Amino acid sequence: MSSPRTYRGYGSNNELIVSKTGADANNQINPAEVKKEIDNVKAVFDEQMKGIAKSLRDISQDSAEAIIVEGTKMDGTIEETAQVLSQLGAQVTQGIDELHTYAIKAHDALQDNNNAEAYNACARTNGVARVE
Repeated sequence: MSSPRTYRGYGSNNELIVSKTGADANNQINPAEVKKEIDNVKAVFDEQMKGIAKSLRDISQDSAEAIIVEGTKMDGTIEETAQVLSQLGAQVTQGIDELHTYAIKAHDALQDNNNAEAYNACARTNGVARVE
């Protein structure tokens, strides 16, 4: 991840004229906070998906004889549905994880911009011959 950089502008006699640090992008987009919230969402989602799958399996176990459609027991279909929900849950959590990647990219782009602004501010200062 990008971090704030400090630039120093020096005059022609190597005297320090100005120092500027890029604004910290963590104040606008904090990937660690985004990750924490994503983990919370994933935990709740995972718990809910497991509850739904368990409820479906319980129906299958408790009422296997009662759930018959056109002469066919539905417990196999219910189990398949529970498995599909589990797979869907995994896909959703992968998608949610991608949000963290996007947050890092947005953070880094913002930090790079903030650093460039600090550099340019040093370079535009009267009397500055070089920026480091």
